[in-house]
Amino acid sequence: MCGISGILHFGSCSDAELRIRRMTSSIEHRGPDDSGYYSSPDVVLGFRRLSIVDLATGHQPMRNEDGTVWVIFNGEIYNHRELRKELEAAGHRFMTDHSDTEVLVHGWEQWATNLFSRLNGMFACAIWDEKQGELVVARDRYGIKPLYLSNLPGGGVVFGSEVRCLHSSGLVQKAFDASATLEYFTLMNNWNGRTPFRDARLLQPGTFERFARGRHSRGTYWSASYNRVYSPSLSQASGEFAEIVQAALRRQLAADVPVMTYLSGGIDSSAITSAAHQIDHNVRAYSCIFDLENVGADSFVDERDFSRAVAKSLDIERIELTVPQDALATNLDSTVAALEYPRMGMAYVNYLIARRVAQDAKVVMSGTGGDEVTGGYVGRYAIVSRPASLMLRAARWLRSVRYRRPSPTDPFALYRANLNVPVSAQQIGDAFTPEFLRAAAGFDPVAAINDAINAAPSRDPWDVVMHVDFTTYLPGLLVLEDKLSMAHSLEARVPLLDNEVVDYLLNVDWKLLSDGVTGKILFREAVRPLVPEVIYRKPKMGFGPPDASWYRGILRPWIEEQLSESRIKRRGVLQHAFVRRILDEHFSEKANHVALIWSLLSFEAWCRQHGAYGGPV
Repeated sequence: MCGISGILHFGSCSDAELRIRRMTSSIEHRGPDDSGYYSSPDVVLGFRRLSIVDLATGHQPMRNEDGTVWVIFNGEIYNHRELRKELEAAGHRFMTDHSDTEVLVHGWEQWATNLFSRLNGMFACAIWDEKQGELVVARDRYGIKPLYLSNLPGGGVVFGSEVRCLHSSGLVQKAFDASATLEYFTLMNNWNGRTPFRDARLLQPGTFERFARGRHSRGTYWSASYNRVYSPSLSQASGEFAEIVQAALRRQLAADVPVMTYLSGGIDSSAITSAAHQIDHNVRAYSCIFDLENVGADSFVDERDFSRAVAKSLDIERIELTVPQDALATNLDSTVAALEYPRMGMAYVNYLIARRVAQDAKVVMSGTGGDEVTGGYVGRYAIVSRPASLMLRAARWLRSVRYRRPSPTDPFALYRANLNVPVSAQQIGDAFTPEFLRAAAGFDPVAAINDAINAAPSRDPWDVVMHVDFTTYLPGLLVLEDKLSMAHSLEARVPLLDNEVVDYLLNVDWKLLSDGVTGKILFREAVRPLVPEVIYRKPKMGFGPPDASWYRGILRPWIEEQLSESRIKRRGVLQHAFVRRILDEHFSEKANHVALIWSLLSFEAWCRQHGAYGGPV
């Protein structure tokens, strides 16, 4: 929906208004339709708007009647109409026609921090309470919308929807955190709000922070809990869940502009597209296909036949984007610039399809988050031992032999190894230079993985796996989804992370989600009437291009140049011999190192763009 930024300085920054305009201009791509500012002796707030709901009266920053509460907000509140009725009944007077932002203004007056747990939506918001002299920032349950922070001396804070806001303020030095770089290479992600910029952190999902003169506190208003006490028949549960999914789609299709969908050909995007098309026949679908010339066995990743089957069954208008084999070389820099720092996954394809949708619309429905809550990552469950019937244990064992047999004493042994990629803990000494490892001292991927596992509130091994996904993998995916869409002024909505969808799934018995062989059991049955049979029976596939083959073919000379000996040595982070071995093994087809090569290429592009580890070449 937009981008937000602010500085809480308590009178210590005389040119704060000039700084906030620089910050807000740096994220104009997030909101090209409008801008707004608020300034007081203690705080300045900035806003860029992508107009989607209440086009006429939804201007921000937004205030209460007497101007003592001001709000800036990025996202969508899907239950804002219900909350508005409740607040009006309590005596609050609304000035806008149907702006969801104003619900935050009066909701803060009515409920204070209890407001956040009442919101069904995606949001990052900042609330300035003039009477209390307090700034409150909050982020949605799952981290769909980002908010970056940097604490200032004296209890102040600089914040913004992207890291570039913080650096544009002139109050936050662009310095680099070697331990976060090591974390990226060993987890292919940054967890717990860490970024590779030393003085920029990401507000944790489901939390809020309060800043006042001399005071700073944190609170958690939501975290996943697993009360798997509901065990209806599959038939009953699928009927109930189908209604919940349909209701979520109706909520999230609400907009004053057209809404489109991604259609990869998987069951998540297929179900979303079908349900959305039933509600609004103006919905169009957008799909990626890949140039498959000379890719051999890698052609299986292309799902064009599946997405075409869905479009044909629905008789829906569908736009197909063909991704050429050299797309990585021509789009890596712009993708990394949009992400601001290296992230997981071959994100340039997401960047390209978002750019294509943005040519036609401002809002798109995405299936991101579906696997994390529906039991979709069946491969992870198969390698984690869990008490079950003899039949299910035998079935899971047959599936897991390709991973090696799980340890009988440690149910998470193979799962830990699964998380420690693309550089394993055992490879660290060979992969990185001694100088870099000294700078990165203090980060241990094994300890980070153990901490994530131990933090789960349930001891059921599969709940633990789901919780680790919820708190590590999913927030990373959502930052990627946000950054790559908003780079093109496109809002991506994730209806499978609607509160009611998630709450239902966290309370049903595991037998309705997965048996260790089949994943998404309940979801598949619930959406079966919506999708062609071939989609219902289709096994889980990750969305991505045939990069393994492309790296060995047309992209090989470019990769050799990007990861040349001189560049690797200039960075002083990785050992050239390690990188050379990885490339040789991949090019000779002795191994598939796509994930690590992507990480190396992304890191190299990031170093060039931000002057890190030797800067531009």
